[in-house]
Amino acid sequence: MLFRSARISCDKTGVSGMQKILVWIAAALALATMSQTAAAQVIEVTATYRERIAPPPDARLVSVLLDVSRADAPAAELGRTEIADAGMPPYQFEIAYDPAAIDPAHRYAVRSTLFAGERMMFTTDTHVPVLTQGASDRAEITMVRVAQERSELEDRGALTYGLSLPASFTGRLPCADCEAVEHHLDLWPDQAFHLRRTWIGGSKDGTVQSDLGLWSALPEDNALKLWGLGDAPETWRVVDPQTLRAIDAEGDVAADTLTGDGSLSETDLEGMFLGGMMTYMADAATFTECATNRSYPIAQEGDYLALERAYLNQTAGPGVPLYVHVEGSLLMRPAMEGADRRSLVVDRFIRARPGITCERQRADASLTGTYWRIDSLLGEAVEIAEGAREPHLLLTAGEEPRYAATVGCNQMVGGYEASDDSLTLAVGPATLMACPPPLDATERKLNETLRAVKSYAISGETLALKDDAGEVVALLTAVYLR
Repeated sequence: MLFRSARISCDKTGVSGMQKILVWIAAALALATMSQTAAAQVIEVTATYRERIAPPPDARLVSVLLDVSRADAPAAELGRTEIADAGMPPYQFEIAYDPAAIDPAHRYAVRSTLFAGERMMFTTDTHVPVLTQGASDRAEITMVRVAQERSELEDRGALTYGLSLPASFTGRLPCADCEAVEHHLDLWPDQAFHLRRTWIGGSKDGTVQSDLGLWSALPEDNALKLWGLGDAPETWRVVDPQTLRAIDAEGDVAADTLTGDGSLSETDLEGMFLGGMMTYMADAATFTECATNRSYPIAQEGDYLALERAYLNQTAGPGVPLYVHVEGSLLMRPAMEGADRRSLVVDRFIRARPGITCERQRADASLTGTYWRIDSLLGEAVEIAEGAREPHLLLTAGEEPRYAATVGCNQMVGGYEASDDSLTLAVGPATLMACPPPLDATERKLNETLRAVKSYAISGETLALKDDAGEVVALLTAVYLR
């Protein structure tokens, strides 16, 4: 029996009380019909996306249970859940289905799509199996962003509430343990932003923190949300074309304001962990940063030569894009022709990843709850030993945050503390198997690395663990499809 269901269990996804009532009525009708033949069973689904982008107020989530057994025929739909006014992810819900319609020899999958009106914003791009052939009745879905035409971005960029962009906004905001934090925010009509914060007084006096990313409009709040490289987005209400006022995490409007005169005075950005596509041709290199899709010439200074060598060694030839990670700054430098240009100055080359593109790197993976494959320790590549588990690290949040790590032999566990970009791992007990070479040496290296970690940086699917001198002691990659 084929049917469509709207049985949902919602948490804080922005669904109103009346909408929940209507959904449950629809669910009751669907289940009442189905109960004539068999009792309903459900697939429990969690769907999310990793981009830091707020969906519009009318966003609609559609999730379906499909029979995908035949590659030469359209997938048959066995269940459906729709959430109107879906709100922010993650979305948690159930898809009801008739167990009598399930054939153990068939393959089934769940697909989710988030719509803005009739336009797809995010959708499933991988096979998420359920029910048969070893799969469970739970599905965790990470949707990917559907490419948009530039005109659509420009239309959304028009929602600027009277702001004349590009423009800069500055101000000194209060600080709990310092005199103030000086802010400089640059906004562009293509929805890109640059933000520089400088601490004044206190133990962090002179500390500079830089950020970049995309902003989105929040029409219901007359506000802009900044989705940068950090974990939490910032929200600023547009008071008038020259004034922005901070909105805190609880939605309260603070007295903190940034002001501008309608002109753009770009700020320098320093010390960022950046991922993007590098191209090199005729002795000129260009870096296209993934979060904003903006391109910058690469200055031939700092750690540029290491970056160039990696490019030449890992591409088929000039002009071929290569995904790279660097620690770097965006500073004004002389151009080969014409006026000075904002350029990427490479402070430190981190690594290159042939075959990777920006599409899945435009949002950062989460430090916690992510399976992190260990790629290198103390500057040396980590390989999977024959017959051993894949080297990995997993951090779990909660009242007592814990981590577990292995290079394929013993498992090391312990607690950890994370705040802003700081991270310390308490090395606790481990299993006591005798590890054969070379696993024994690699495991000692893991132990040394865990003890050395003092901070971290995430860009896309890459996690860099650093020691107290800021040196990278480990590189890891987020693995989602396991």
